[in-house]
Amino acid sequence: MITGPDNLFVLPEFEALLHDELARVPALVLRQPAGAALLLQASAANRALAADFCHLRATRVHVEGQRFAGDVRCAADALPYEGDAFQFVVVQHAADALTAPDALVDELARVLAPGGTLLWFGLNPWSPWMLWLHWQARRGVALPHARHPDALRRRLLQAQLTPGASTTLGACWPTSGKSVDGARVFAPLRGAWMLSASKQRSVLTPLRQRPLRAVTPQPSLAVPTRRVRA
Repeated sequence: MITGPDNLFVLPEFEALLHDELARVPALVLRQPAGAALLLQASAANRALAADFCHLRATRVHVEGQRFAGDVRCAADALPYEGDAFQFVVVQHAADALTAPDALVDELARVLAPGGTLLWFGLNPWSPWMLWLHWQARRGVALPHARHPDALRRRLLQAQLTPGASTTLGACWPTSGKSVDGARVFAPLRGAWMLSASKQRSVLTPLRQRPLRAVTPQPSLAVPTRRVRA
């Protein structure tokens, strides 16, 4: 029996999609210098999935209710880390399991290091997956909050991050077998999308030195006042 607000993400049909998403992480991680990585997932059961962050020290948290648990426990809008703490951040459907994920964007922008990468996976709201999810939710399980990647792109820009192009991935219909992307013509109907964003490094721009100009006193200022003559 399925219970809990986030357990749709532990169904066998999700496992193939989640594996496919995590398989895309190492190639992007290799572009980052040594440091730390943060992985936010939708369910505690997703922690059993192998995630390769190569040379980065990984911290993993998952959605529990409307908070995060795992390696740390905290509110979704109050990560217990200093600014610029992570070179690489992965959001794997954690925002789909939260009712108000916008505050999370600001937190991730804060903890992402300059030059770091944010990789975001979300459910595709135009995919037949949503019909399947509505059917699964009939048993009282909370329905994930799918959003379009363009909405996230606008939110990332507001948080001073630079988003790239989004791409869809996974099968068009849930399957418990290996996830296959299928024909390109069906790409808009695939189960999930991926969007990456970067935090630009702040560059100090030297100011051009202005030449000093000699100041010539005005005649009215050179003449003694009546008070001085007295």
